[in-house]
Amino acid sequence: MPALIGGFGNISSILFVNDFSKSSNCSSLNLYTQKPFEKEDSLIDIKSNSQLGSYLAGLIEGDGTFAVHDKKSTAKKYLPMIIIVFKKADLPLAEFLQSITNCGCVLIKADRGYVLWQIHDLIDVYTIVTLINGYMRTPKIEALKRTIYWFNEYIANNQNSKLPSTKNILSKINPLEVKAIDNSPIDSNPWLSGFSDADANFSINIHKRSNKNSTRVQLFYRLEIRQTYHRLNNEGEQVSFFPIMSKVASYLGSNVLSRSRIIGEKQYYSFILMAHNQISLNKIIEYFSQFPLLSSKYLDYKAWAYVLELQKANPRTTPYLEEAINIRKDFNATRTTYNWNHLKNCYLTK
Repeated sequence: MPALIGGFGNISSILFVNDFSKSSNCSSLNLYTQKPFEKEDSLIDIKSNSQLGSYLAGLIEGDGTFAVHDKKSTAKKYLPMIIIVFKKADLPLAEFLQSITNCGCVLIKADRGYVLWQIHDLIDVYTIVTLINGYMRTPKIEALKRTIYWFNEYIANNQNSKLPSTKNILSKINPLEVKAIDNSPIDSNPWLSGFSDADANFSINIHKRSNKNSTRVQLFYRLEIRQTYHRLNNEGEQVSFFPIMSKVASYLGSNVLSRSRIIGEKQYYSFILMAHNQISLNKIIEYFSQFPLLSSKYLDYKAWAYVLELQKANPRTTPYLEEAINIRKDFNATRTTYNWNHLKNCYLTK
């Protein structure tokens, strides 16, 4: 996903600070849902929805980015934007989230394998920022802070503006206080569900034992994130993702591993959480039963959990082997069947 984020600077829909009449060129990316830049409707009352706020915080910290103009840049100033990446199969989830928040537009480029939920309207960005403020758990909170500072400065500098568009915006937003990073227990909200929808996967490994005439089925939950945040802190130091990965690992009863790999001429470092022992698997079932995944990974999780249930029922034998092999034919990258019934009466809307 970081490779995708890097290309967003070329999207033609960046909006500039002094050009409020400019509409987003979403149609250039094959628009599915679009909202006008300025809306006359009132701000949606979703700010107190902690379930939605924490889920979106996790999703954005995994596969989202804040585009905020750097004051040091001499380039033409642009308005803050939030962009969240989904794989193409998860278009229904992107549309669902756009619908319940009434923010941004969902767009797709035909020759790419991903979908974007792009939030660029000032009031929309403010709504999402207000919603997730207080629920972020990773170093990416730095980007949220920059976005909030932008809004507070915008409000302060335009209090006496006579432009109708500016007055309309100022009537719907107020200065924001940056809330501290969320240190609540992992199982207190659906943050991990959003983060997992972005950066986790479930696997069913089937292999023959070399020293025995038998086949073994192993179940894994895997979560991977880069090791350090891309911006330095005020002291000029890199900020590590290890604290949050360690907290998730502690909750699941697992460990955090370090990974290094070379792609092309670049070396990448990441932290990986691999949960596979019985205690960890039980915690995963417990958590995702309370806060279900919402992407198509939910379908993989349900299949994975079914194999685990069969495994528990037959701990000393492998009568579930044929079932596990069959499930893997329509699982993860090989999945061809989808349904979105789990979004009906979703806990985010309650």
